[in-house]
Amino acid sequence: MTAKKIKNSMTANKSISIALNQINLITPNFSIEKFVKAFLDLLKIKSGHFEFTFLLDEAMIQLHDDYLNSATTTDIVTFNLNTEEEPEGDIYICIDEAKRNAKKLKHSIDTELKFLLAHGLLHLIGYNDTDEQSKKIMFNEQQRLIDILEESYEISK
Repeated sequence: MTAKKIKNSMTANKSISIALNQINLITPNFSIEKFVKAFLDLLKIKSGHFEFTFLLDEAMIQLHDDYLNSATTTDIVTFNLNTEEEPEGDIYICIDEAKRNAKKLKHSIDTELKFLLAHGLLHLIGYNDTDEQSKKIMFNEQQRLIDILEESYEISK
């Protein structure tokens, strides 16, 4: 599919709604909303509500404990409120953990945010990272789709 066809197909995403909560905790150099819409387009998801909440360690520890019985921080927690075929989701991203991941992996916070956004969306359609094999499959798919987006989509601000 050419870049022009990909961009034209993005305009069909009129039933996608995206909410960004506490976005003031981070200032990315790309449009999160454009990235998410483009990623959903690649996944052939044409409708649904997707809410992203950005948290700091303390709030993520509380969320992680309340829902997953683990009073630890984590980079992302994803809840699918519908089905894998027609996902709608609440995705929580810990900015403190994202910054630590970026430093450890020696890449930018923008790269890490794209990775986490993609990770959460893939969880909504059934990917998991509960063992090394499924983690490898999921991470490879994340990277493959992010590479396509960066080559074919306009996701800057």
